[in-house]
Amino acid sequence: KRINMKKVVISTLGLALMTSSLYAGVCSDKLKYDFTFYGAEDKSYVVTKNTFKTATSNFPSEKLLNATLNIDAFSIDTSADLNNGAAKWPAAMVTVRNNNISNNFFKLFEKDAGKVDVKIVKIAANSMDVEFKMNGVTKVIPFAYKTEGDTIKATGKLDVLAFGVDKAWAQFTAVCKSFHHGKSWNEIDINFEVPASCK
Repeated sequence: KRINMKKVVISTLGLALMTSSLYAGVCSDKLKYDFTFYGAEDKSYVVTKNTFKTATSNFPSEKLLNATLNIDAFSIDTSADLNNGAAKWPAAMVTVRNNNISNNFFKLFEKDAGKVDVKIVKIAANSMDVEFKMNGVTKVIPFAYKTEGDTIKATGKLDVLAFGVDKAWAQFTAVCKSFHHGKSWNEIDINFEVPASCK
């Protein structure tokens, strides 16, 4: 009796996909994160919902404590917000922005270019400590969080200059000066959310 190899391959693939999604878990599947960047002397230029296309998350025991996110920073995605003050950037600006950030910032790190590693190291009643590692430098940043319905929403502020990236930042801000209406702010707002069951 001949075995239909195509069917075997398809069902094996289907099983593998099901297993990997089960393995990934609710917390990884439902994790959402982004950051907000500011420009202009008065911080009036705001770019929201920036994220990365490639990142791997791991939630031990499906909980926030010791959860990790390993980001490929070269996969930056700034497409969600094209506001430019009262106007809008053309869609082609996304490629320019993504390339500027990759080539004139992340690529210029002295150590581990393009890598950002994040780990939640402490959870309290309404705050948590989140460890960030960039350019070989590790910093712990406090995040505030609240539970809204069945979702935990957390926010924190990260100063990119705390990671010894002064040269990269100088290059980035020089290239982007006109785009950012004269000034780039080194402090960014980071937001993330997960299901409340992940606490």
